[in-house]
Amino acid sequence: MPRSPMKRIEVHHRGRCHHIDHREPLRLSARLNFADNPTNLYGVAPADSAPLSYGDAVASVRQGGACNAERISLVAHCHGTHTECIGHILPDAHNVADLQLEPFIAATLIRVAPQRADTTTESYNASASSEDWLITRSALDDALTPLSGDYLQALVIGTNAGSEFPASACAPYFSHQAMARIVELGVQHLLVDIPSIDRLYDGGRMDNHRCFWGLDVPDRRQTARRHASVTELIQVPTHAAAGHYFLTIQLPDLAGDALPSRPILFSFSTGKVTS
Repeated sequence: MPRSPMKRIEVHHRGRCHHIDHREPLRLSARLNFADNPTNLYGVAPADSAPLSYGDAVASVRQGGACNAERISLVAHCHGTHTECIGHILPDAHNVADLQLEPFIAATLIRVAPQRADTTTESYNASASSEDWLITRSALDDALTPLSGDYLQALVIGTNAGSEFPASACAPYFSHQAMARIVELGVQHLLVDIPSIDRLYDGGRMDNHRCFWGLDVPDRRQTARRHASVTELIQVPTHAAAGHYFLTIQLPDLAGDALPSRPILFSFSTGKVTS
């Protein structure tokens, strides 16, 4: 018998019942097309796929094989939408797939315009250039001011920075003040449409990653932030309005500090206050 359609999803958050609209999800991931993948950060080889060969056979129906089976090659950090955990900057192994992600995470979506570094008093480390573009604390505060702070388990930031970044390009990144503000707000899951929250070429300091995971001050490490995640190279649909949503982050069950991911936003309506 055919399955009956799902009637309603209810999520209780901060004393309110939220009715999730699952019929029109907003997909934030950029599908990785192995035949045409323009995002190749740091000059790494493009992600690719090829039919599996075994003996004299090839697993490609088009090439006369009985079925299709492909071997794929990619670098999660460089080739598209990906989610990373604190293992990205620690010597010991931590796997993204082990993060205890709630099925529906209270999220806020904002849009900000990066600002030229030489036009703001906010800063980065010595690798920065005056011609760089920064996402500033001031821009974050301006975008968040009209919105309630009740949905900041996750913060989704759209900059309309584009998705093609040649090896020589310096994509926008966060000022130190902006990243400190994100941590101060208690954001556990940060999603951005840029390739890195740090400057792509910063001499390996990765100050913003360290700040986000509470590793910037060794004697005051915030162990609670070990469960936090960063998702980079998302694509925010142009029709997605700034405001509050619930977020699902779908991950493959593989080992690794970063994995290709499929974040999805859901709109909702609010029900009665619950006890």
